[in-house]
Amino acid sequence: MVSLATARKTFPGHHFNFRMSYMKNSLRFITLSKYPPYRSGHAKQALWNNTALAVLTGAEQHQVTYCGASPDPEDDAGQGVVVHHVREVPGNRRVPDGHLLRAVGAELYRACLENDIDVINTYYIDPHAALANRVADAVALLRRRPIVIHSIEGSDVLESVCEHLVDGSAGVLFGDVMRADVLCTVSHYTAQRFLAGAEAVGGARLADTLAESIVLRYPGLPPVAYAQPSQEELREFRQRSGLRQDSVIISTLGRLEEEKGLDTLLAIADLAAACRPEFEFVIAGTGSLGDVLTERAATMPNLTVLRNVSSHDAQCLRATSEVGVFPTRVIPGFIETFCVAALEYEALGVPVLASSIGGVPEATPDDRFLVAPHTAPAEWLARIEDVLANRAERSAVAAAFAGKFTSARSAQRLIDLANLAADRFNRSVPLKADPVDDYLATWPARRQLFAEPVQM
Repeated sequence: MVSLATARKTFPGHHFNFRMSYMKNSLRFITLSKYPPYRSGHAKQALWNNTALAVLTGAEQHQVTYCGASPDPEDDAGQGVVVHHVREVPGNRRVPDGHLLRAVGAELYRACLENDIDVINTYYIDPHAALANRVADAVALLRRRPIVIHSIEGSDVLESVCEHLVDGSAGVLFGDVMRADVLCTVSHYTAQRFLAGAEAVGGARLADTLAESIVLRYPGLPPVAYAQPSQEELREFRQRSGLRQDSVIISTLGRLEEEKGLDTLLAIADLAAACRPEFEFVIAGTGSLGDVLTERAATMPNLTVLRNVSSHDAQCLRATSEVGVFPTRVIPGFIETFCVAALEYEALGVPVLASSIGGVPEATPDDRFLVAPHTAPAEWLARIEDVLANRAERSAVAAAFAGKFTSARSAQRLIDLANLAADRFNRSVPLKADPVDDYLATWPARRQLFAEPVQM
């Protein structure tokens, strides 16, 4: 390892004016993110992208996490990806605050130096952006500064930015993200919410500056997400899960939490019990509502709750379902900024119905797959019946749409952005978004970015 004794005598920011055009496709990324067993779309996305990066670059990829190790072998990062778990670091009894952050930063710094990392990639603003910036500056004392890519993802935007405009803590985060080489958002909707916060903090000038730099990078699914289980696997799954072999399964899969609108699905199942005896409803996932849902299922013969399902069983559930249902709702601190769970159903040609909120429309092909917020359970049931009446056509549309969202494409987007960022002369500001971006050509047309109003 290079030592501080031989470090540059210049300020860490001195690197900003050097081009790095030697960087091409054999880039070594290190991702700072959550990791299974933490269950979220972003934890899975980080895992999938790293695996795809290893294949595309032919170089070993790395991930730093503080979420422990998963007992599910299918959560393993796989060949070509090294996961670094944060080590125990002695705390400072006089300054106890921020001990975990320092420990995460120390592991990221060590892994960057030992593995000659080219790019630091983050999946949350808070606190990952600040950590990545600090580590990149520290690395720059000893060698070239890594390219830093900050992704704005998930409810992080609400809880870290939009809900903290009044108390001022959101303002610091804008400074963190503006120090990135590349600034990504997981959806167009996420960008709008983030720009709204920027305008509330710094007016139109700050929002316009950020809007010039925000680039879109949609999530991508790994090849296994498109793999259909065999009929024997599906029969065995139904039998083991207590489901009838001939039933029409309507299911949802995700966190068992209030924001997922699972009470709506319970009401739909209750209505269907009287008029559609062939329907069986399945709620699968992990979360704080697991016990309550299990108790309700004991009183509803057409409802099954599956908790802590493996990756294999999750895929079987999707494949054996006729419709995936996602009645997600807005609650304080949460709104869907995409919907990877819906995309996983569509990858298997299973049509979905999802609440038309936040970034969910960007995870579905068109309005036939969306349901307006506050729609009554009876109307949800009618929409399910409409999907079933047109199942073959909706299935084909869903599969074709999901085919665009591969982890290889998402990872290639990261490689392309990193190379563009490395090849520019001035690294003192983020990479500017290209108004003619081939990546956007195959997605549905999106409105020009603007600062969507937020409630203060």
